[in-house]
Amino acid sequence: MDSFERRKYTRILNNFRTKIRFTRTSEEVDGVTLDLSQGGAFVTSASWPDFQKNEQAEMRLFLPPEFTGQTDTLTLTGPAVIQRVEHDRQGVAVKFLKELKAFQPSL
Repeated sequence: MDSFERRKYTRILNNFRTKIRFTRTSEEVDGVTLDLSQGGAFVTSASWPDFQKNEQAEMRLFLPPEFTGQTDTLTLTGPAVIQRVEHDRQGVAVKFLKELKAFQPSL
């Protein structure tokens, strides 16, 4: 059984713009999701070397109107932790500390 089959949540392979703010420094970096689920995401970022495993962060995810059916971009904000840094994919695996559906929405 591979790791995909063991996942608790189904992943969607969509590219959504994100901003991740490090709790320790308040620095904010831009990224793009490669996949997303209720429990986490894989995010590519030019700033991927700045991330550290187990680092606490706040993630903002920008969902475009064509994805949500809204008239404007929907922003979801919630707490996350960096699960791992992947040098070969130039990104990070992010685990949400609460399900995506519980993130704070704003337009």
